Amino acid sequence: MGVNPPAGYSTDVIIAAFPWGAYLGAEALEQGIDAMVSSWNRAAPNTIPTAAKAGGNYLSSLLVGSEARRHGYQEGIALDVNGYISEGAGENLFEVKDGVLFTPPFTSSALPGITRDAIIKLAKELGIEVREQVLSRESLYLADEVFMSGTAAEITPVRSVDGIQVGEGRCGPVTKRIQQAFFGLFTGETEDKWGWLDQVNQ
Repeated sequence: MGVNPPAGYSTDVIIAAFPWGAYLGAEALEQGIDAMVSSWNRAAPNTIPTAAKAGGNYLSSLLVGSEARRHGYQEGIALDVNGYISEGAGENLFEVKDGVLFTPPFTSSALPGITRDAIIKLAKELGIEVREQVLSRESLYLADEVFMSGTAAEITPVRSVDGIQVGEGRCGPVTKRIQQAFFGLFTGETEDKWGWLDQVNQ
């Protein structure tokens, strides 16, 4: 017992494989979701390794997401300890304003997600300006578009935050362009310039 690992301690890895449906709902990718800003903050960067996809870090996600669903929303948005936007309960977060794509920096306790990285690269390839910067809560209400990203969530538009409609209340044009480029990777319509795909011979 205790928190100090014994000598000779080793780490075991278990991989579970199971069918996974639409993470935020079957119609979420097209119609978007309703989200709320949670009362739970993300942990400060010097509290735990927030960049790690570690089991213990999922407690925060559970609190943020379950609070949102209790209030009738599909997902929650967490702020960092300074009150700036961090990310969704299980996703990174992006905003579009005047054609520019914004996303919080890692210093806001945002996970360095692989889908986030792919979106940034794809957006730049599409000629979309990308800025990683600290974002205030009210920027969510003033954004033209908001979307969440993740391995499970893929690229999911956010149509409202805290009951306030985002833009036109549907998937916006910039989000749609990025979605098309992202999903085009899987169909061969988007050239894989980054070596993300592996050819599987059957």
